Amino acid sequence: MPLRVERSELRCDSGGEGRTRGGLGLRREIRLLDGEARYSVLSDRAVLPPFGVRGGGPAASVRVSIRRDAEETELATPGKVTGHAISAGDTVIMESAGGGGYGDPLTREPERVRQDVLAGYVSTARARLGYGVVLAPDGEVDARATLAERARLAAARRRFPVVHDERDPYEGRRGKHRVLRLAPRLAHALRLETGDLVEMLGRHAAPLRAWVRVEDVAAGLRTTPGKISAVRNPPVLQAPASVDA
Repeated sequence: MPLRVERSELRCDSGGEGRTRGGLGLRREIRLLDGEARYSVLSDRAVLPPFGVRGGGPAASVRVSIRRDAEETELATPGKVTGHAISAGDTVIMESAGGGGYGDPLTREPERVRQDVLAGYVSTARARLGYGVVLAPDGEVDARATLAERARLAAARRRFPVVHDERDPYEGRRGKHRVLRLAPRLAHALRLETGDLVEMLGRHAAPLRAWVRVEDVAAGLRTTPGKISAVRNPPVLQAPASVDA
């Protein structure tokens, strides 16, 4: 069964953003040169990406796809498949998860972010959107623009009350998952919809994750502050709708 490794490299932007950036995942492309074969993979962190701690962002999740005739198709069951048929010319693309970030990414030293960009670990876009670091045309840190961008990102974080709800927060039969009930007006303000995966940051170092359900929520007797952030959905590594609660 002749195979050719066509690419094996670190996965840009896969490490969770933080004062200390998370480690990067790997992207590997393997092409079947002749005959037929079957591909199996069993991996975690394909749906729920590795989480950050103490305000750090989540990492990119596992992603596996098959390229055939220049068309790339992701597996129907993320991160898990048994005996998937491939034929000559098909390329298996495996992207492993990164590590979560540690601490607020807006406090990472701008020079370290610049070095990450130069090394190809972080894109220029994520340097600005995730870390608030603006690079000048010559590749150096624009100190004034960086201060302004970090102030803008920090000001965009908003606080919302969390209402204690006595209902069971877990739903599902075989695999239970946590549900976060959001009032329609709050969901609209956060640009969230039913089914979105979010993180809630509070007093604990690690975030609490849940799937959004938009519905009318009755007022509770007690409320506590918390931070709600939309989890990134790799491989589209755009800025999460990060808001402080």
